[in-house]
Amino acid sequence: MFCYQKNFNNPTLPIDEAQFYALVRATQWNEHIDQFRETGDAALKRKLPAFIFQAIFDDTTSKSGKTGAWRKQSATRLTGLVVMDVDHVGEQTHPQPLPVSEGSNMMLPPRELFVKWQKEHAELFASPLQGDKRGSILLIYITPSGHGLKIVFKARTEWGNLIDNQHQMAKLLGVEVDESCKDASRMSFICKESDILYLDKELFTYENKAFAERYTALYRDGHSQETHPQPLPVSEGSGQTQDQKLSTPLHHREGTEVGPLSFKGVPYSEIIDAWWTHNGGVPQEGERNVKLYQLAVNLRAICDNNKALLLQIMPRLGLDEQELCSIVDSACKEPVKGLSKMMRETLQGLNISLTSYLSPLTAESDINQRLWDWGAQIESMFDDFPLLRDICKGLKRNQYPAALFVGGGLLMTLMTRCTYRFYHRPEELRRLNNSTLIIGDPASGKSFATRLFKLLASPIVEADKVGKDAINAYREQMRTKGANKEKPKKPKVVIRIHPARTSNAQFIQDMVNAVEEVDGELMQLHMLTFDTELDNTLSLQKGGAYIDKQALQLKAFHNEEDGQAYSNVDSILQNFFVIWNFIYTGTPIALKKMVNEQNFGSGLATRLTCIPLPATNFEMMTRELTVDYESDNRLKEWAEKLDRMKGELTVQKIVDELYDWTARRMADAADNDSKADEMLLKRCAYHGLNFSAPFIVMRHWDKMHQDGDYWCGEFETDEVDWRLAELITNIQYACQRHYFGAMAENYFDNKLKDASVNVQRRQKTFEAFARLPEEFTTEDVMRCFGLKNNTSARARVFRLMKDRLAEKVEEFVENGTTKARYKKTGTVML
Repeated sequence: MFCYQKNFNNPTLPIDEAQFYALVRATQWNEHIDQFRETGDAALKRKLPAFIFQAIFDDTTSKSGKTGAWRKQSATRLTGLVVMDVDHVGEQTHPQPLPVSEGSNMMLPPRELFVKWQKEHAELFASPLQGDKRGSILLIYITPSGHGLKIVFKARTEWGNLIDNQHQMAKLLGVEVDESCKDASRMSFICKESDILYLDKELFTYENKAFAERYTALYRDGHSQETHPQPLPVSEGSGQTQDQKLSTPLHHREGTEVGPLSFKGVPYSEIIDAWWTHNGGVPQEGERNVKLYQLAVNLRAICDNNKALLLQIMPRLGLDEQELCSIVDSACKEPVKGLSKMMRETLQGLNISLTSYLSPLTAESDINQRLWDWGAQIESMFDDFPLLRDICKGLKRNQYPAALFVGGGLLMTLMTRCTYRFYHRPEELRRLNNSTLIIGDPASGKSFATRLFKLLASPIVEADKVGKDAINAYREQMRTKGANKEKPKKPKVVIRIHPARTSNAQFIQDMVNAVEEVDGELMQLHMLTFDTELDNTLSLQKGGAYIDKQALQLKAFHNEEDGQAYSNVDSILQNFFVIWNFIYTGTPIALKKMVNEQNFGSGLATRLTCIPLPATNFEMMTRELTVDYESDNRLKEWAEKLDRMKGELTVQKIVDELYDWTARRMADAADNDSKADEMLLKRCAYHGLNFSAPFIVMRHWDKMHQDGDYWCGEFETDEVDWRLAELITNIQYACQRHYFGAMAENYFDNKLKDASVNVQRRQKTFEAFARLPEEFTTEDVMRCFGLKNNTSARARVFRLMKDRLAEKVEEFVENGTTKARYKKTGTVML
């Protein structure tokens, strides 16, 4: 008898033979296992149901108040079954050398190893073993990774507890045991039916009550260590001793002088052990992946973000190399944030000096290096998103991020008739909005943005010509008409592209007029502003309230409602929604004018997408000898297609992934106690989805169909789409911290200093009221409020009663004097 768990959020359930086969034959789980073996994405494995062979659980109540057989240590009841993990079976190469001798059983593929066991240890597969004292194997299957074996066998009380039994069986089979299986509640992810090498049906009914009675209480108390320590072999030269269990030191080849790697003279293994001590202990089953990920993220700061070094020093905790590689890879993709508060405290606890340790995110060399890394990642996606190649044409790799965001901003503006639903208030249909700034030194190559604007915005420019001609003709008529002549009626036209030098009255009027009927409903189309000189734009827009657009810039990102009520006849009198995308290129000095310490609290910084354009470093641009008309034509063709796109985008999987991404960053911010990080990351998910949406749609264009003049259709996103969205989100978060991280920290540091709060002069009264017992007399009031006589105390009680902070409970006689007892009815004094 044993149980299984559908996922980490559900209680365990008993399992019988029928349910067992239903799970291992389910197409859904078989596909997950196949995809996991192809991609190595550990998230696929974590979605699988899991068997718990070694224990079942009493009913308990979860933190949310639900009753069930939750997988809790205190509710464990041992079954008498033992699970043994054998990892890396048949693997010839690993991230680090395995502690096995050449020619050992570990070198054989899983199926060949099983055949060898059947031949050499046939007695282990007899069921039951008549008089045999070496246990009986009931189940062997290949793990989801395809490189491990799971062995389930009967426990022998005389052998000891679970880990003792595993060591004994490992000796018989000639393999090494995974120490993490000592946990009685350890989960074993399900397999495919075709991966089951051996199954004895006694598995579904077997129970060893003697074993359970002997060890259940010990496991409930957390005692799972060996009762009969075995002199198991340790890899020669590894420096690992038998009592080291928390972390896995480096293995190295025999004969070398290399010792354990260290940070400032302290081995990483000691730092990791101290980290577990400061953070709730070594993670148990069900929390290993999350806590190992957090450890990897924090260790990067003292490993120079070196993935290879992290793989060597990270503890395994029962995970196979493929899973650990996936965790470390994800951790290294995260924006570097320097030394966290928790890691700093851990290092200080080991007396490691940090005075010379610096790893600032905002260092110029750091952001420049990451621009090259991001460029390489973008280049790797050219085949999946071919238009990226045309967008980045003629640029250096470290300029690709800027091109991606300019191109994405223009393409999403073309898709103005498209919407999506976000995880925050999903009842609202969201629009594809962007407020993009490309920041670089003068003559750093920002002109690429002009090329993209001319090509990608061409459908909007062409449509605006009709409206502009009509307005110019109207103004010409107004100038030529005599004073007494009948004035022509001003035409209502659609003009969506506006230069920086545009009055607010004209801009708002055109924004209100830019309406089109889509699927029977009126839809306001995006306005667009593009300018190559941010400094010039800001200067033009500081001429007064009639032209200052800061309020509109703030409301544009979430399409918030605004309004105006001026007395002049040219200004419309109505409320409106700000539907406006803008893209500017400029210098760091211009950005400082737009966002600085004085206006940082407005929220504009987190709405902006600010992407650095690196210095050229004395390098000449690539000389182009021919004009690539085909590339320009491809950009125009896609612009025309996306300009006729409509409907709700089916990107819910991306939204779900973005929610998880934000939750992980929020946990990091909590670990670092950083309100600045919390502020800067909250809107990153919007940027990730908005900028990736056009490229995702183009990749799934074969799913689109024409509906009248428009294109629309449903599609399903996949891991490739998420890679792009994740990259964009990571870039946005890193650049937010690069440009605004220091300002955000200062904002929260100075917030209380700048606020006018009058707490101090009322402090004595508050503290005195808090000291009063729940029921009190006038003597208590005199004592707590420091009053000198009973008259003052009665006056204070009267005030408390009038303010409904106290009421009289009873009167009583003491030493011939009538007194009263009062009770608090409020908790806060005015």
